Amino acid sequence: MPDKSTFSVIPLIVILLPWISLLAILAFPKKAERLRLWLCALGSLASFGLLFSLLPGILDGKTYTIKLASVVESLEMRLTVDTLGFYFALILAFLWMLATIYSISYIDHKHNRFFAFMAMCESFILGCAFSANMFTYFIFYEMMTFGSYPLIIHEETTIARRAGYKYLVYAVAAGTVLFFAIVAHYFWGNGELGFGSYGVLSLEFASRAALTTIFFTYLAGFGVKAAIMPLHGWVPDAHPAAPSPASALLSGVILKAGAFGIIRVCFNVFGTDLLRELGVYVVMAVLACITIVVASVFALTQDNLKRRLAYSSIGQVSYIILGLAMLAHDGALGGVMHLTHHALMKGCLFLCAGVILVKTGKKNISEMAGVGYQLPITMICFSVCALAMMGTPPSVGFITKWLLGSGALQASLPVYIIILLVSALLNAAYFLPIIYIAFFRWEGDEVEGHGETHRPKLVFGKEADHKLVVPIVILALLVVVVGIWSNVTGFPYSLVSRVVNVIFP
Repeated sequence: MPDKSTFSVIPLIVILLPWISLLAILAFPKKAERLRLWLCALGSLASFGLLFSLLPGILDGKTYTIKLASVVESLEMRLTVDTLGFYFALILAFLWMLATIYSISYIDHKHNRFFAFMAMCESFILGCAFSANMFTYFIFYEMMTFGSYPLIIHEETTIARRAGYKYLVYAVAAGTVLFFAIVAHYFWGNGELGFGSYGVLSLEFASRAALTTIFFTYLAGFGVKAAIMPLHGWVPDAHPAAPSPASALLSGVILKAGAFGIIRVCFNVFGTDLLRELGVYVVMAVLACITIVVASVFALTQDNLKRRLAYSSIGQVSYIILGLAMLAHDGALGGVMHLTHHALMKGCLFLCAGVILVKTGKKNISEMAGVGYQLPITMICFSVCALAMMGTPPSVGFITKWLLGSGALQASLPVYIIILLVSALLNAAYFLPIIYIAFFRWEGDEVEGHGETHRPKLVFGKEADHKLVVPIVILALLVVVVGIWSNVTGFPYSLVSRVVNVIFP
């Protein structure tokens, strides 16, 4: 395949555009609240629009690159938009744009700090997506950690502060582990940290023990953000403590930064042949299976809606890890596509939880009787995404499970299909009661003599500000549309298949 690498300043511009939000907050007077907030949204919209303009070139096999700085010889900060990085950046920029619009009505306008750090964090995570090597990824990854911390503690309650502190402890420890992995990678990889090829490490340059150590060190470092058990401890506390738009981004994007780092390690650093030769994929698969099942069991025990969704995210992100560990074409395809599929589903679910909290003040599932009648659009969207999480066709969740099941058969390991079936049943066990309580129970129905006469009426159009509802509806529609027309150019399959077809010809 001919080299189509092209120098371009677009990657740098894309990650700088969210800083328009910061400049707007600093430059405009406090009286111009609405203008400042819409300029915040404009910065996110501009990033997504400029990024989307690269789609034709990406589909043509081009990569866009720019060198930022040289640290020492063969160690540089460089941005490169390849197919895999573009794919991750596209979904994160899209979800970030919707979450920003949602936040305009959700977050108190006096709290400019939230919007400032939201813009900053988007810039850093776009830098992760565009990183051309592991050193650049590490720099942006660590900056993202400190940029996302204020989002978690935004409400400044005791619970939020504790959750933020716990997040920092986990993230800083993970960063230390990652630094060790990168140093070892640099030493045994002949100074090559780039993502330009599929597998740069080899048994020719390092021992089996050294390479195995590097792999598991990477897995531990990125596994904290990817919430692989037992490294998941910060997630169940951070999601309920953070405002709902921040929770949507934590689950839909920031957890995926860890998963995307693992994808880069598996595809670009080690390569599938070396993973198979070292046998490390077996441990990765076992950890993923344990996380999928145990996190779902924990989700069953949670009455707090956002906490239940947090445990669900822990299990769902490990679908990506399991798909990689199959070392099979369809498994990798389903796992990497789930990066987007889960972001759409869980982003919508957390935003729905925010509307429920704002309009009813209810945080717990046991208190949600009749909410489906009070907030019909919100709960219909919630139900669509909950059913998709179970793998109900036609939805993106079904596409993920179908491809992972096919990958399990390609790998001659049908035991993974059992894990997927158990996961689907557990998903149903903790999502269906929410839908049932919202639509088929109402306040007072437990009292004798109360029943159909107390059922509230469905009232559409009065449930919330349109800036809250529109992002939810868009995400719920995409969960179905992308599931039905998965082959549409620009949708996950068109991008991920190009990478996976090269790795598994």
